[in-house]
Amino acid sequence: MTDSSSLRPWVLFTFLGWLLGIVLVIAMALLSEALGIRAAQIPVGLGMGLGVGIAQERALRPLLGASHAWRWASALGLALPFFVADLARLLGVPLPYSLYATVAVAGVTTGACQAYVLSPHPISAPLWILTSTLGWTAGALMVAAADSLGNVPGLRGLLGAALYLALVAMGGVFLGLATHFPLRRLA
Repeated sequence: MTDSSSLRPWVLFTFLGWLLGIVLVIAMALLSEALGIRAAQIPVGLGMGLGVGIAQERALRPLLGASHAWRWASALGLALPFFVADLARLLGVPLPYSLYATVAVAGVTTGACQAYVLSPHPISAPLWILTSTLGWTAGALMVAAADSLGNVPGLRGLLGAALYLALVAMGGVFLGLATHFPLRRLA
């Protein structure tokens, strides 16, 4: 991960993990509903964190070996703020909820969990947490942009759907670009 040729694989693996995360979010949300757990948000964090974590773990295999710590750090870190939101709702604690703000907070917790996995390597934990937060926030903003397309007159049908999916998918590219920067320093 020390030269610019590593940028393409990291961003590609992160993008593919983002797509896998979307599939896992849908699957976990359907399972949650089938089990009678209504309006749970933790499938969002758990599914996306696991999807991205699994894919990024493959890119980090030369550094981390065959360990699965990265996927679990990613899943735990991203799921934690969503779990807190679900728990607050269950306990009747009125917390304002925003998907995009929760993802930004999840960028901090994910970055912290991942920084722990990276701690044996020469990488700045604060820098990793910052770039993780920026990357996850950029990804959430792409989803917000996609969600706002419903307000654009004339963007319906296949064109609207294609643009929506492209914007959502770009979230993974932005996450990969943001988090690549500190990885360039690793041997």
